Amino acid sequence: MGLGLATPYLVLALFPRLAALLPRPGRWMETLRQVLAFPLYGAVAWLAWVVAEETGANGVLVFGAGLVVLGFAAWAWAEGARAVSKQGRRIAETLTVTAALAAAAMLSGMPGRAVPAAAPELGAIAGVETVPFSAARLDAALARGEPVFVNVTAAWCLSCLVNERMALSSSAVAEALAARHVTYMVGDWTAQDPALTAFLHRFGRDGVPLYVLFPGGKEQKPIVLPQILTETTVLAALERLGTKEAAASPPAP
Repeated sequence: MGLGLATPYLVLALFPRLAALLPRPGRWMETLRQVLAFPLYGAVAWLAWVVAEETGANGVLVFGAGLVVLGFAAWAWAEGARAVSKQGRRIAETLTVTAALAAAAMLSGMPGRAVPAAAPELGAIAGVETVPFSAARLDAALARGEPVFVNVTAAWCLSCLVNERMALSSSAVAEALAARHVTYMVGDWTAQDPALTAFLHRFGRDGVPLYVLFPGGKEQKPIVLPQILTETTVLAALERLGTKEAAASPPAP
């Protein structure tokens, strides 16, 4: 991120003549600033959906109320900056601080709710039985020599949802899983379950998505698939089941 922010300045420092190609300051800057507000509104809408997935209806209510109070704090701050009298500025500053603290308390204290270990629809593949993830189930399946495909996902994870729709939900993947008798496990990390967090750390990850194919038997090393999946990637990994290559590095997408 730092490199991305610094690169334009570095390029202009190396080639100063490029500055002549930049647009001149004007009314368009104000219009652009207003237009860029709409992606931020969209982000707020998405975050409200995330809150709904993690905390339920009560959490959304608290989230919305917190945003209203935070908006009031911003309004009070702006009014204080325009106030003529010293008393007016003090009142505005008091309202701003009070509202900001109230919003922080509301947003940090949103109620939580228990999320099932794996929601039935989360990560589901048509025609393939979904087994909720647990370390005990995984160890038992591997002890029996059964291959296991683990999908650690979350309801708020956009890349997870795209992967499930574009790569995992194809009929070819479902047929390949069934043909090789692969147990399909889904771990729901929507509420950041500690057991799943430990599983993520086991593979050097701090977040989702995580896709791991266990060839079966504890002697063979698991295959960690890329975070951005394609149908070809998944099928290629499944083709390697039972071969010596299963212990090698993950296939390229």
